[in-house]
Amino acid sequence: MDVILEFFSFQGRVNRAWYFWHTFLDGAVAIGLILAIVIVGGMLGNPLFALPAVGVAVAAGVAELAITVKRLHDIGRPGWHWWLLLIPFYNIYLGLSLLFKRGSIGPNEFGTDPLGTPAPVGYIEGEV
Repeated sequence: MDVILEFFSFQGRVNRAWYFWHTFLDGAVAIGLILAIVIVGGMLGNPLFALPAVGVAVAAGVAELAITVKRLHDIGRPGWHWWLLLIPFYNIYLGLSLLFKRGSIGPNEFGTDPLGTPAPVGYIEGEV
């Protein structure tokens, strides 16, 4: 049960691959379930089948929001920055950052490094 609840947790960090695959697969599963529910409801002629479809859509939206917040944590941004995805043009930059920018090396204020690599001794972020 804890594994399922982890999908809806806003704590911690996830790396790029985890973010990409969860976004892709969660969306595919949600769309598939919604289509199946709508098709079965249409065949039976029962409009109450729309309620489970709405429930699946809401659950998928919350899971997607949670994984986005965790990815923002990985790149050192607070979770509320997901609102910036609603700003035209900036959302393209932020979306590409979520997909391609490497997360903070070592632990940051949001948790441990999901890749498990410790920060090098004397490492200061931003210095090369």
